[in-house]
Amino acid sequence: MFQNIVVPLDLTDRHQAALRNAAELVVPGGAISLVHVIETIAGLSRDEEKEFYTRLENNARVHLDRWGRDLDERRISWRAEVRYGDRALESVRYAQESGADLLILTAPRIDPDNPRGGWGSMSYKISVLSQCPVLLVK
Repeated sequence: MFQNIVVPLDLTDRHQAALRNAAELVVPGGAISLVHVIETIAGLSRDEEKEFYTRLENNARVHLDRWGRDLDERRISWRAEVRYGDRALESVRYAQESGADLLILTAPRIDPDNPRGGWGSMSYKISVLSQCPVLLVK
């Protein structure tokens, strides 16, 4: 069982299994952090496209709140975090800063005939970079 679980999410609906695992593995009194990282456009400051990035952040918060309501129903403490930058690096950085003892994320199914096809996935990058245990859910 884990005290502080981080679950990086994109804005799709494919993360039910990852969130279900997080809810089952968090100890009573523990918390789950739902993290979404907005990729920034290289060479374009956030100030230059403030309205664009604000709209993305608002959409992300709505999405994270929707997932959070499911955790509320289970009486599990949770928080939402929206960050900017490289998705894998910022997810790992947040996990380290928050003292996470487990990262749980959705991973793509890898084609056995072409295993290198999944090496560029965010889940692979996070699993290599993370300083805490990582659970990949397929």
